Amino acid sequence: MFHALAASTLFVLTVAVALPPTVAWAADGRPKLKDSSARMTPKEVVLSATVEPAEAKAGDVVTFKVTAKVADGWHIYQYKPNPKGEVVKDTYFDFFELAGLKPAGDWTSSRKPIRKAEPAFGNEILESFEGEVQWSLRLQVPSGTAPGAKALRTQIGFQICDANSCKPPTRITLPEVKLTVVPGVGGGGNEASATPPSDPVATTEAAASAPAAGVAATATNESAPAEGASEYESEVARTAKGGLLGFLLLSASGGLLALAMPCVWPMIPITVNFFVKQGSKNKGKTTGLAVAYCLAIIGVFTSVGVLVSFFFSATALQNLANNPWLNAFVAFLFLAFGLSLLGLFEIRLPNFLLNASARGEGRGGMVGVMFMALTLTITSFTCTFPVVGGLIVMAAKGNFLYPIIGLATFSAVLAFPFFMLALAPGLVSKMPKSGDWMNSVKVVGGLVEIGAALKFLNTAEISFGAVPEDAWFDAPLVLSIWVGIAAVCGLYLLGLFRTDHDHDEVRIGPGRLLAGSVFLALALFFAPALFGHPPKSPLWNAVVGILPPDVADLERSSAGGPAASSGEVAATSTDPAQAQRQEKKVHGVVWGMSYDAALEEAKAANKPILIDFTGVNCVNCRTMEQTVLNRKEVSSVLSQFVTVQLYTDVVPIGSLTLDQRVELAETNKLLLLDLTKETTNPFYVVLSPEGKLLKVIGGYNPPPTFLGFLNEALAKNQDRSKIAQADPVR
Repeated sequence: MFHALAASTLFVLTVAVALPPTVAWAADGRPKLKDSSARMTPKEVVLSATVEPAEAKAGDVVTFKVTAKVADGWHIYQYKPNPKGEVVKDTYFDFFELAGLKPAGDWTSSRKPIRKAEPAFGNEILESFEGEVQWSLRLQVPSGTAPGAKALRTQIGFQICDANSCKPPTRITLPEVKLTVVPGVGGGGNEASATPPSDPVATTEAAASAPAAGVAATATNESAPAEGASEYESEVARTAKGGLLGFLLLSASGGLLALAMPCVWPMIPITVNFFVKQGSKNKGKTTGLAVAYCLAIIGVFTSVGVLVSFFFSATALQNLANNPWLNAFVAFLFLAFGLSLLGLFEIRLPNFLLNASARGEGRGGMVGVMFMALTLTITSFTCTFPVVGGLIVMAAKGNFLYPIIGLATFSAVLAFPFFMLALAPGLVSKMPKSGDWMNSVKVVGGLVEIGAALKFLNTAEISFGAVPEDAWFDAPLVLSIWVGIAAVCGLYLLGLFRTDHDHDEVRIGPGRLLAGSVFLALALFFAPALFGHPPKSPLWNAVVGILPPDVADLERSSAGGPAASSGEVAATSTDPAQAQRQEKKVHGVVWGMSYDAALEEAKAANKPILIDFTGVNCVNCRTMEQTVLNRKEVSSVLSQFVTVQLYTDVVPIGSLTLDQRVELAETNKLLLLDLTKETTNPFYVVLSPEGKLLKVIGGYNPPPTFLGFLNEALAKNQDRSKIAQADPVR
């Protein structure tokens, strides 16, 4: 079991797409951002670096060269020191290891770029190179530099395209180049750099003082985000600086809020079912298992959150939660557990586990407890909470103390109700004549667990490549099965039929009568949604987020199918840039899916931009869309924004391949990290028409809170507009 989980983890965490740095070169040490995954590196370009001459004296100027050889039919774009707002990914360099040398000027290309119209970018005239091109940077060896070998390293960011498509933006650190400083004093020039620098010091200072450019967003959304993005600090990071007490209160409040979110609800019946099973087999021993379960939740949640984030990335846990193999594995186990509770077969652990020690009979429960804790951790990360999102970003940067304290506090609050749920079946099992009651709980629990497995099957299916609207386990099918299960549970509890291992005479007491009535009422309550009339109540709002992501189609079906979406458009283009511009979603208002198009529209209409960082498999995202964004009072305010949804798990555009959709989602995820230092879904970011960060809010927010956020963002944008009009220079 654990080998399967490890394999699933490694499978997902290999995916990474990069964003460019914000300055032309950095201090010695390491690049500002990690390299792109080797899996994403295009094979159509070969890069190399050299320095000429390879030996120099203090005071000399040498030339560092980067050569790109591009395959026939492909081209690489021109160099720009601060790529900002362009439609396409220009080439840039992060010279992070200068070994004390000083840049004397800027990068220059070996020849002039070709100017031509690019069909993939609306026939805009762009500059690029075909075949082989070389970029050079003059470096001065400062006076007084000690003799010896110097290691020079740079990172290159680039994008290559052909006539029909583009590879995603890529970041590669080139192999180090050795420069040997020999004894003596140079004259400031050499054969490789015959033209002396006009003013090396002034040039270096100008480059260092240049305004930081916005980070390019995605493989096809290359426009720069907020200029102030790098200045933003997550709420949890700000609170940590204010003292330990406030930090602990924030972490604890995050745990309380998480308990009200649908992300963790599927684990409630699963927890009860597991301990019912243990209570029937190991009477009197469930209290210890319940304590172990609580401690395991805290330990697993904290250790996994910190270690996985540090060793892989801040988004690794979200990737893991959406891994198709892992979700299929969890769904299979839930189906097996459900059928086992129904009495179809008995699940037994391998003998080597049972015989591992003299007290082997308790080993099965402990192994199950650890798996349950791991499952709760993984399911909760299908939509990370604001507090957790900030903590794992801190852990990814190597700050361990506050993430460990915060995640432990958060998970302790989250674990306490599950500890009580774990205790309840054990206490009931000690009651006299509990056989009839326990058997009915097992039957109902088994059916409920089978229903819970459907959600994981849907997540796995979508992660394997299905678009939500085309999935087999879509919202209508899953809801139909849930309604059927609720009806069967109600009829069973009311004694209308018996299973083959029930007692001959079924007695219906008050508890069983009430429980059966509730299940039948739930079946009747949710059934109208299957015919296009979902109920309007808090109970439906609580369940809607757990359903598959195409849940909105349940309501639209009553108005004649897709046309009822009033503005929803499915893309037909196979080019990612065009497909994102074509695809439109409707949640109260029309939401685009192209960051570039949103920036263009915002500048033309002088409106702020509202970015909804969301996910296909995000429970809280669905809840926001179906219970908050589509409310009339919210929609009227949303119409004052340019609205765009950027998916961070897989972009649901049916005309694109799975690889393209995953690549787009990965770069959207990195844009979220750059803008907010968060990994929370949903996360709402408001930018000014100029692309400056105005306001952010994360997680599920009730309508009054979200309306307040929108109105404050509009007011802040108006204030910025007034300041800009009063001070045109600013």
